[in-house]
Amino acid sequence: MKNNTIKAVIICRVSSKEQEDTGYSLDAQEKLLTEYAVKNNFNVVKVYKISESASGKQARKKFNEILQFIKKNKVNLILAEKIDRLTRNLKDASIINDWVYEEKNNEVHFVKENFIVSQNTRAHENLVWDMKVAIARFYTNNLSEEVRKGQKEKLAQGGLPQKPPTGYKTIGDKGHKIHIIEEETAPHIKKMFELYATGNYSLTGLEDEMYKIGLRSRNGKKILQSRIYELLQDPFYYGKMRWKGQIYPAIHEPLISKDLFEKAQSILKRRGKTHLSTKHNSLFKSKIFCDGCGGVLSWELQKEKWYGHCNNHLKSRHCPKKTYVRQDKVEEQIMPVFLNIAPKNEAVLKWIESIILEENAEQIKERETEIQRLNGLLLKIRKEKDKYFEATINKEVPREFCERKIAECKIEESALESTLDKVVNKSDDYQELRVIIHDLAFKASQIYNKAEVDEKRLLFSQLFTNFTQNAYEIKPNYNLACKYLLEWIPKLNDSYEQQKTLAGQVFNTENSPKYKSLLGR
Repeated sequence: MKNNTIKAVIICRVSSKEQEDTGYSLDAQEKLLTEYAVKNNFNVVKVYKISESASGKQARKKFNEILQFIKKNKVNLILAEKIDRLTRNLKDASIINDWVYEEKNNEVHFVKENFIVSQNTRAHENLVWDMKVAIARFYTNNLSEEVRKGQKEKLAQGGLPQKPPTGYKTIGDKGHKIHIIEEETAPHIKKMFELYATGNYSLTGLEDEMYKIGLRSRNGKKILQSRIYELLQDPFYYGKMRWKGQIYPAIHEPLISKDLFEKAQSILKRRGKTHLSTKHNSLFKSKIFCDGCGGVLSWELQKEKWYGHCNNHLKSRHCPKKTYVRQDKVEEQIMPVFLNIAPKNEAVLKWIESIILEENAEQIKERETEIQRLNGLLLKIRKEKDKYFEATINKEVPREFCERKIAECKIEESALESTLDKVVNKSDDYQELRVIIHDLAFKASQIYNKAEVDEKRLLFSQLFTNFTQNAYEIKPNYNLACKYLLEWIPKLNDSYEQQKTLAGQVFNTENSPKYKSLLGR
């Protein structure tokens, strides 16, 4: 066949990184096949390159695309390097064989094996063709089995057998790769969870906000809300990993707490994938639930005033308590809470802060003792890990045993490091949190009166989990911080007034030991 009117397509394929690194690269295949075509005066009308696409659906789609092109353009010749570059299963081999027998001039040339499949192929050559297809199929099945074994072992060692999600990167040599936090994007991912957990953002709003902050995908593009939805559900961020629907323990460093992750899941579950539109930004959107049916209140603007009601359209679940409530009437019922949680004046606020600082000194001492204990345990486990590394190098004991013990040491080491980080940061963070809570309570009314809608919603998230509507009555459901303030602040304010009356002087920090217990724990 030496006629340049014969049309040909070139098919190059690699199915693993190892093949690209050991001489089977796409470029090497294309060069070989192009030279062969030129030598034989074949007219190459298209070159197909299939790179690392061993996934069934993609491979099948590409294979069908090639056949459609061949038939549509009346191509009579397929050029491939070897049989396993073209097909690795009996079904595709059968389709190729059928194509060969459709037209008299249809042929497949396997250049490196110097093998041609055509209608003139002799019986013993057809047997070779069938055998090589079977061998290629065995190779594919064996490769898949080895991949699954490798993935299983990786999971057993606490590692994720694929690329980590945004916020992490992979380091280390082949066979010893680990996932660590990526300093550039990790803070943005953490912020994404924190913002969403406030309940003030839809997926669309979060997409825009994260883009403004600077979050980008690995190729530098905007992360779309569909991808954000997936990231918010990924347990990898709190220290676990999901593989084929199962959750596994992991050794990588968590980016967020499990509590923050669960809070985000609660909001996702409540809203579903398609969130409420941000076009109408009502103050209590997704914040109030009907006491009668449990449905979230929908809000609509009528004559420049917002009205809310439970939006339950199902006849089987018709709400007997459905009531339209006006937004400003809801605010009137919430405002007294701000007054009840606020220290009476700056003198009381400063006194509270001084007690918090005094108590923190005792906590720091306890923390230092715990840090010493954890550092001792870490030193011990690291020495044990180094011992097994040395045993591996010196071949003193079986390699598999050492690798298993090293993996166990790494898991324990990671757990100790995580605990140590929490102990190191906990005390100061807790002290700062207590100060912030009281300062926020003191300024809550002032903040609310000057705030925009989004800022007011953010303030709600710091004090309330949600609200319940019963006709025109609105009942706040408080978070732990607000419960604490409602319990202790009125007592502190009363004590302040009593002290002023009895002593005739301003309440100050010298009196703090006497009233220290009023702060609670």
